[in-house]
Amino acid sequence: MKRNQFITIIAAVVLAGVIYFMPRTPKSAEESLPEVQESAERSELDAKVDEAVAIIQGGQGAPMQAITMLLDVLKADPDHEKALLWLGNFSMMSGQWDKAVDRFHHLSQLHPEVELYTLNKVQAIMATGDTAAALVEAANYVQTYPEAKRISELVSDLQN
Repeated sequence: MKRNQFITIIAAVVLAGVIYFMPRTPKSAEESLPEVQESAERSELDAKVDEAVAIIQGGQGAPMQAITMLLDVLKADPDHEKALLWLGNFSMMSGQWDKAVDRFHHLSQLHPEVELYTLNKVQAIMATGDTAAALVEAANYVQTYPEAKRISELVSDLQN
């Protein structure tokens, strides 16, 4: 066997070994697989929330069926923002102020930077009759987020 043929055979064997031991899928695809599954699950939950809201707002079906759908979303994901928001809104509409306070408190803990969640919580606390607690909650928020105009206005109104 000639020297060039021997080198070619060795190179082919080494190349075959390298190819054999290479990963079958790109590393980034393996890492993003759980994210894709989480995104698909979130999309399904979002669709369920949208369907429940359409039922209630459109008067298409039984409101309690829609509320049950929203509660099912929270069973699957207790921190689901849209489900908490709509359940809080519907609690306020139906005068269930304690439930509204709980849901908006949860949202304001998850997303303290969103003024609307704290504003709704403060309004629900006021509706329960505890104006002093509402004022404390609003004042604390304004201390942390001085740019919160709507809550600042509410604090001014409550203090006057």
